[in-house]
Amino acid sequence: MITCNLSFICPKTWTELTQTEDLLTRYCDSCSQQVHWVDTQEDFDQAAADGKCVAFESQGTPMLGFPDGIGQEPILRIEMQVFSAKQLYFLKRELYRGFTFNEIKHLHDGRSSEIVMDLHEMRELAQRLSELDIKNQIITD
Repeated sequence: MITCNLSFICPKTWTELTQTEDLLTRYCDSCSQQVHWVDTQEDFDQAAADGKCVAFESQGTPMLGFPDGIGQEPILRIEMQVFSAKQLYFLKRELYRGFTFNEIKHLHDGRSSEIVMDLHEMRELAQRLSELDIKNQIITD
C-alpha cells in the first residue's frame, strides 16, 4: 500500500490518458505532462523526488496526482508562438493584466515566458491554456 500526500489530485483517469511506448507511462493532453504508474512506496517516493506526476492504486481505487515534497519550485513555461485574438484575450485577463495586447505579443515573439505560482493554480492554468491550444509545460527540474 502506498502512503502519500498529493498536492494536486487529477480529475482524469488512467484510461483517459494517451498511451506511450512505456506501458507504465501515459501522457495527459490537458496538462501536457507524463504520468507514471507506481506500484510501490519506493517508486512513489522516487517519482515525488523527481517531480513527476503519478498514478497508483489506493484502497482499490486508481488515483492520479502530483506528489508533495518536490525539491525545486515548479515553473509554468508558455512556449513561443503566435496567438489568436481569443488566446491573447485570455492571457491578458488571466496573466498579464497590466499589459497591452501588443506587449503580450512581443513578450512571446522570440522566446518563451516562465511563471512561478502555487502548484495547484499552475496545474489548473496549464489545463486551461491547453484547452485554448496555448503551448505550455510545467517544469519541475
